[in-house]
Amino acid sequence: MLTAWRKTNARRAARAARAAAYAKEPDAGRRLVEHFPDSLWPKVRQVVAGYAAIGDEIDPQTLLETFALEQARIALPCVVGKDQPLTFRSWTLDQPLEPGPFGTRQPGADHAELNPSLILVPLVGFDLKGRRLGYGGGFYDRTLEKLKQSGPLTVVGLAYAAQKLAKIPAEAHDIRLDWVVTEQGAHQIAP
Repeated sequence: MLTAWRKTNARRAARAARAAAYAKEPDAGRRLVEHFPDSLWPKVRQVVAGYAAIGDEIDPQTLLETFALEQARIALPCVVGKDQPLTFRSWTLDQPLEPGPFGTRQPGADHAELNPSLILVPLVGFDLKGRRLGYGGGFYDRTLEKLKQSGPLTVVGLAYAAQKLAKIPAEAHDIRLDWVVTEQGAHQIAP
């Protein structure tokens, strides 16, 4: 109960910081390409899961465009149902997205499901221990747990630098990030 209360307060602070960062520089997502680590750069045909930014989330569009130009395969998350892991469907830059739950936009049901080995995760907040705050629905924690069971997976949180918190309360089910990339730099998380 105390951890949930702490997470709620941390989420409130991180959302305010994200909103302020977005208001100051709404196109900051374009700079993610400059800071994305060379060691993580996807190989030809590698499946990379991104996301379609909603609201004031940092936008990975330029990063996804760059990956696609270098022949990575792009997938976006799709909400299957409450308490279910996300699935990832193939997507190309010229394909329209359909409205999904919670204000999301996602590829249609006719797009092939893919299993990513590199996943870019939107964040509400993060700390340098690799803990992340999402929206509280647990979708990414369930998804990351499932994907990690099926093979190697690198999880990269994307955020504004202002979303960094000193410490995020962790629970047993929380899956940690491997890296965080912001408009100002990249942080590798120590194992």
